[in-house]
Amino acid sequence: MSGARFTCRTEEDFSAAQKRDGVALPYSRDLAPLAEQKTVGDSDVTLKNSLTIHPMEGFDSTPDGAPGELTMRRIRRMASGGAGLCWIEATAVVEEGRTNTGQLWIHEKNLDAFKALAEEAHRLSDGAPVILQLTHSGRFSKPDNTPRPVIAYHNPVMNEKMPLSPDWPVATDEYLDSLPEKFGAAAKMAKDAGFDGADIKCCHKYLFSELLSAYSRPGRYGGCFENRTRLFLDAIRAAAVHRDRHFVLASRFGPVEMIPHPWGFGMARDGSLTPDWEEPDRLYRLMYENGIRLVDMTLGSPYYNPHVNRPYDNGGYEPPEPRLAGVDRLIDAAAHMKKTVPGITLIGTGYSYLRTFAPCVAAGAVGDGMADAAGFGRMAFAYPDFARDILEKGALDPAKVCLTCSQCTAMMRKMHATGCPIRDREVYLPMLRELFPKEGGRT
Repeated sequence: MSGARFTCRTEEDFSAAQKRDGVALPYSRDLAPLAEQKTVGDSDVTLKNSLTIHPMEGFDSTPDGAPGELTMRRIRRMASGGAGLCWIEATAVVEEGRTNTGQLWIHEKNLDAFKALAEEAHRLSDGAPVILQLTHSGRFSKPDNTPRPVIAYHNPVMNEKMPLSPDWPVATDEYLDSLPEKFGAAAKMAKDAGFDGADIKCCHKYLFSELLSAYSRPGRYGGCFENRTRLFLDAIRAAAVHRDRHFVLASRFGPVEMIPHPWGFGMARDGSLTPDWEEPDRLYRLMYENGIRLVDMTLGSPYYNPHVNRPYDNGGYEPPEPRLAGVDRLIDAAAHMKKTVPGITLIGTGYSYLRTFAPCVAAGAVGDGMADAAGFGRMAFAYPDFARDILEKGALDPAKVCLTCSQCTAMMRKMHATGCPIRDREVYLPMLRELFPKEGGRT
């Protein structure tokens, strides 16, 4: 049973909702932990405060992958909103790894545009660090807006969601061998462009993440733990060459996919939806040993079980669990990760769903050491100055918060530029209505 949507107005409402859903979220009226600065590892990179912005894709690049007008507008709004860290969205390292023609793609010919983005973000954020996420979209690649999956293996569970011919070719070992060098080169470009760090993305069933569950794949990238983690760790090592006190290595990392074994990573071998942390913990320690010092955690896959990584009130299906249970899972997973490798600066997630109660839950989690910072994704689309209001006013404006209606996702699934058509209506509501004319813009 999925449980009720979020209708809480008072603390009493919120307490009753938690009791109903069988959870006990951390909670503190003292928001001081959210104002604390955090230095990343042994670097000189410091989060201005403990509120951060997740890498949120807008799909609004120029055709050659450079930041477009809407990209710059979004980053300006987010960077000027008071957050302690701005994490720039998924940026492909090779053209064939782009999700669509609107996804950012960094290469030598458009490096000046990325320099301009980093400079603008630093200027408007008053010097908050800016991280660039580097990715290969793997089975979700559509470089010319036509599906051209680069798959690690044939995964029948994922194929149910996005049908794929059984004779579709699997990425060869030779192709995978070529990618660490590309990630290393992209990390150097990010550094040259003035970013404060590069994120080697491994989550949500994109290529590196999918390889983690390639139990059935033969060869050097499948089967045993060492083979399944090889490409991700090799890419980290290639990027680590460029790491120094002013440039950190990071990862948007999903340790548990909530997809039954053997098709999902970090799951019990009995095929249930019970996490098994043995391999994720082992990999997390290796990430640290190879140079990762900053992690923005997540769970699940938005293409398979979006209720897991971003609990919502309205989406493509009714979630099979109480929505607050999903928030609780994310916060508990972050606490587990923080305890496993204390030396990694860890950003937790799941807070946007909580609307005006998000600051107190985030303060409770950060204050209790369950995460070093609280990250917000959809909230930053809807309410880019959320961090300033939390830190200066001690509260979020209920008329500005994200409603978790998933309309930003609906636009993205159409391979269209996306944002919040509810709170940023002038720009994105006309786009939504054009995409969904028969549904009145889905409003």
